[in-house]
Amino acid sequence: MHMNDVKKIFRSLSYAFKGLRHAYSTDKSFHMEVNYGLPAYLLVVWYLYPLLPWEIIAITFSYLLILLVELVNTAFEKMLDRAYPERHPLTAASKDIASASVLVAFVFAIVVVFVLVSTRLMVPEINGVLIEHSFV
Repeated sequence: MHMNDVKKIFRSLSYAFKGLRHAYSTDKSFHMEVNYGLPAYLLVVWYLYPLLPWEIIAITFSYLLILLVELVNTAFEKMLDRAYPERHPLTAASKDIASASVLVAFVFAIVVVFVLVSTRLMVPEINGVLIEHSFV
């Protein structure tokens, strides 16, 4: 790998982190999803501990999917605002549809957590280890 390639990678990463900082500081939805979502994610992981590898992947993926879709939604909305500053029904519909994608990601995360928690309540043991948080 050439030094120029390494520089390009670091430059790309700096742009990505700049985008994260911008989204966090300017988009209320992304800000809330980080500030409330991350503690909720950690609480779910703590509650379900010990976790199997696929459970960790499912929970982590579902939370990161919310953040990913919100970032794309935010970028899309900013692009529409710049390209079409005047109000138009199709612009509004496009924004609503993009927002719906965030809702779908959120519902997916809720379903994942519901399935994992309800499974634990029905089967309070993993590989012979009794799960203390079970109500069974």
